[in-house]
Amino acid sequence: MKILAIHGSPRFGGNSDLFLTTFLEALPPHKAEIHRINLYQLDFSPCIECGGCDSTGECILMDDFTPLYERIINCDLLVCATPIFFYSHPSKLQAFFERFQALWVRKYRLAEPHPYGKNPRGILLAVGATKGKKLFEALVRTFRYVMDACWGSYEGGLFLRGLDKKGDILNHPEALEKVKRLALSVVEENPENWPLDRSLTP
Repeated sequence: MKILAIHGSPRFGGNSDLFLTTFLEALPPHKAEIHRINLYQLDFSPCIECGGCDSTGECILMDDFTPLYERIINCDLLVCATPIFFYSHPSKLQAFFERFQALWVRKYRLAEPHPYGKNPRGILLAVGATKGKKLFEALVRTFRYVMDACWGSYEGGLFLRGLDKKGDILNHPEALEKVKRLALSVVEENPENWPLDRSLTP
């Protein structure tokens, strides 16, 4: 299984970073080919709605995102780990999502099939400081459409509330055990059996 892991937080060593690292380290190395991307180490633009991809499905912006298109298309599982800022995801992750516009053009405007005949799956690992209702709803709605644009499907996520200070997740061993179980499940079980929260308004 080819796994593309996206870390969408500007803070390294924080809760979403530890959440993702725990997931990746629990994956059996002989069953998973992992490529991790820390978005805040890259220099790329959000979509500028220039229409440059309208006839080709190829983004004309040339920056650090450009090599990611092949990794996105070639992955079997896209994992996005992120904190929540003001009831949504950080701007760098939104910029990442916006660049899927070129893939949307390929699928819907040009009616192209997936280049490798894949149906990639997507999961979220998200943390938030508050305990408010529907804290992760905006993230889920956006990511569902992102996965659809790349010929894939959103499967669900693991969502943790009440984590604010750096490293708070280490005080929640049950959450870390849950993400470890998820890691084993994604390489050994069918997606419908993955232990995820599948609510659209978590």
